[in-house]
Amino acid sequence: MENHNKNISFTSRIQFVPWKTFCSIKQTQNKILYFHDTPNILKADEFYSMDIRTCTGGGLTKPSTREGEGFHFWDDRITQRKANDNVISLIRFVKNPERGLILGGKRLESNPLSVPLFDKFRSLISQRVKFLTEFGVHRFEDSQTHYHYNAQNDTWTLCTEYSKSDKSPLRAVNTLGTLKNAFEKISIAPGDRLFIGNKEILPKDAPEIFQS
Repeated sequence: MENHNKNISFTSRIQFVPWKTFCSIKQTQNKILYFHDTPNILKADEFYSMDIRTCTGGGLTKPSTREGEGFHFWDDRITQRKANDNVISLIRFVKNPERGLILGGKRLESNPLSVPLFDKFRSLISQRVKFLTEFGVHRFEDSQTHYHYNAQNDTWTLCTEYSKSDKSPLRAVNTLGTLKNAFEKISIAPGDRLFIGNKEILPKDAPEIFQS
């Protein structure tokens, strides 16, 4: 039987942390902003982006050469027209990416392009990247995700916050249950390890979110 996992890097770490911890980690000037008229792509050893709500964020990595790039795509008509060009630009920055992570999107009447664009970017990237982890579509109107990536240790650090109602305070994902509450779809690629705080979430803990 062919071993389909023989070329997988088992080093990629994805960790959800509270806001204060996230702030202590993002000690870098390589911040990816979110402008309407630029692709908002950055290749660096370390980078971060914040306030991903209705936008689509994430990055592509090549752990074998310690390369990584991040992106933060706005959910507007300009991005819709340039979606294919934006993904081609990603591949130019990191050639033959081995892994990827995509997150964001939100179902709001005021932002009708948010989910369709998230789905389009996920489809375009998955055609080019075999191992793609997804945290797709924030469930609540008042929700946001921040991310940081370090290519040296191949680690994604995420902080997702959400509020179930206007009267409820923002809470950060800190358990498997709150992670499932935060997103409509969670799909962890083979080779990626998921942590919430210091606790590793194993496939036996939530087999429905781990790709086989």
